[in-house]
Amino acid sequence: MRFRIARTAEQDLDQIFAYWAGRASLVVAERLVDAIVDRFALLAEFPQAGRACNQIAGGVRCFPAGDYLIYYRKSRQTLEILHIFHGARNQPR
Repeated sequence: MRFRIARTAEQDLDQIFAYWAGRASLVVAERLVDAIVDRFALLAEFPQAGRACNQIAGGVRCFPAGDYLIYYRKSRQTLEILHIFHGARNQPR
C-alpha cells in the first residue's frame, strides 16, 4: 500500500523540525523527523498496527514514533498520514 502525507502532517513535521533545530541542532531535528517519516512505510505495510481513535474521527488510527504520535487513516489504496503530535499533548483537542 502507498502512503500520502496530508498538508497538515507536513506542517506538523515542519514545526517539529523547527522546534528541535532551535532547541538542539539541525542534525538532531533531521534525525528525529527522519525517524518519524520512516514509520510511514511501516504503517503502509501494516495499516492495522496502530490503535483505533474513533473518538477523534471515524477510521483514524494512532501509532507511536518515539515521543510523537502519528495519526492516519486507511482508504482503499492509500494510507493517509493526517497529523503528528507530541504524546504529551491533549490529543482529542
